Amino acid sequence: MEIIPASFYAPIFYNLVLLLVLFKCAQLHANSKNTLWILAFFLIFFLGLRPLSGRHFIDMTTYASVYEMLKYDTGDYFGKDWIFTKLMQLFARLNFSVHIFFLVVEVIYVGFSAWACKRIFNKYGYFGFLAIIGAFSFYTYGVNGIRNGMAASIVILALSYLDANKWKAVLWAFVAVNVHNSMLLPVAAMIACLAHNNTKHYFYFWVLSIVVSATVGSTMETLIAGSGLVEDDRFAGYLTAETDKASFSSTGFRWDFLLYSCVPILIGYYYVVKKGFQDKTYLFFLNTYILANSFWVMVIRANFSNRFAYLSWFLYGIVLVYPFLKCEYVKGRDAKLRLVLLGNVAFTYFMWLIGK
Repeated sequence: MEIIPASFYAPIFYNLVLLLVLFKCAQLHANSKNTLWILAFFLIFFLGLRPLSGRHFIDMTTYASVYEMLKYDTGDYFGKDWIFTKLMQLFARLNFSVHIFFLVVEVIYVGFSAWACKRIFNKYGYFGFLAIIGAFSFYTYGVNGIRNGMAASIVILALSYLDANKWKAVLWAFVAVNVHNSMLLPVAAMIACLAHNNTKHYFYFWVLSIVVSATVGSTMETLIAGSGLVEDDRFAGYLTAETDKASFSSTGFRWDFLLYSCVPILIGYYYVVKKGFQDKTYLFFLNTYILANSFWVMVIRANFSNRFAYLSWFLYGIVLVYPFLKCEYVKGRDAKLRLVLLGNVAFTYFMWLIGK
């Protein structure tokens, strides 16, 4: 018996996040020491114990079917994503309910994001977490693209260790890539940022990617699909396949999403390049975001463009609020923090209302 009907999940989630952000913005300096973990635990159980529904959670029933198959065979259902396969196989062989498996998925997806926020922002961790759950793709990758979502949260945790403990960062990055192979792109960007962390250069590269996309975008899609950079055959197929009219994403040059993507980039450019804000952790997050987003811009017309965008957008919330939480000399800091939190969730809420 469903305690909460599947059709109620999205309205509850989006309205709850909107209310939490409004409440926090109204009482910006109220004590939220334990609120981060209370909210994280609620979301873990709320999303993790959702009912099986292909209509409302798309890929959930496919994962559930594979889970049942893995109780009896050793099929390689997820290719190179062997850590995810072994995790699913372990729970299936132990005869745990598929709902327990989905609950563990949310422990990683939600819990690792909360853990990273606590590590990065300390007493301001709740603000960072609100920015993450209020971002455009959070809900979708919590209930539908769960492999990608899990891997993305692990990458966030890896980035949080990049300055303090590089070996832990490497370990978590390795796990992320083997949970979902698409994380090769942000992990490669993360490695590039270790070697060269000049935000101005990455910003120029991002601008160049727009020019390339606008002029020879279709050629770039073909080149990238055949270059071996994207090793997952299905993933590469998104670049060149015929458009599925019933798919989630529309195609063409998405100026709307490009404008959405550029907000944390412009904020970062202003504070790092113009104001000289030099925080190593922020630079790792910002430059990784810019580099990964540049890849998406170059293939922006591709089918299922949202899947490419997510390879940078999963960092959106943290990159957006970071300078307002950690840069002490921001003029009008409170007003700007309210603005970015409200703007972030307002965009997400609006896109949900219009069905995007």
